[in-house]
Amino acid sequence: MKLWHRASVAVALAGAMAVSVVAQPPGGGFGGMMQGGRGGMDPAAMLMNKSVQEELKISEDEAKEIIQKYSEESATLLVKVLEAKGKKDQARRLNQIRVQQMGLRAFADEKIATTLKLTSEQKNEIKEIGEDLRKEVEGMRKDIGMDFTKMREMMRKATALQKDAVTKAGESFSADQKKAWSELVGSPFEMKMDMGGGRPGGRRPPTDN
Repeated sequence: MKLWHRASVAVALAGAMAVSVVAQPPGGGFGGMMQGGRGGMDPAAMLMNKSVQEELKISEDEAKEIIQKYSEESATLLVKVLEAKGKKDQARRLNQIRVQQMGLRAFADEKIATTLKLTSEQKNEIKEIGEDLRKEVEGMRKDIGMDFTKMREMMRKATALQKDAVTKAGESFSADQKKAWSELVGSPFEMKMDMGGGRPGGRRPPTDN
């Protein structure tokens, strides 16, 4: 069990970083990708596994695109469920957190881009910022292997780079765009990485000695 747990952590971290080149996956951070609805590995984490991709005959780029769509639709569904339960304030805040977690990719979202009224020039500038970020993060991923200490350090640096990139993208915003963006993201929220079992009562799964 201990070996399986470590392997699942490695896959989840590697998959999360691959998807989060220009944004962290919405809705749960790295720990969220590890756990399925009733335990086990989340389908998104499984899809980032090379052997799974080969079995399904899909490329890594296709896997990333599918996971992004999966994450966005999952987060949108959660918002709708909260609204249906009459928790409109909670639904609004969850959506703000989702937009924050999207990072630069939020500006490529059609609804968000329309709300911000992004110009073609701004979109091109953001695209260039995203490409620079992608190259920098990809460079950081080299020679990490299964070194968990290096993985954690890479994620810390990548998160900081992501925040800087979003800030840089907003430098060209007009006053109205800055106000609209502020309403979309709300107050800053830090997603804590929970590497626990994700089970009722906060209990961790048993491990072998």
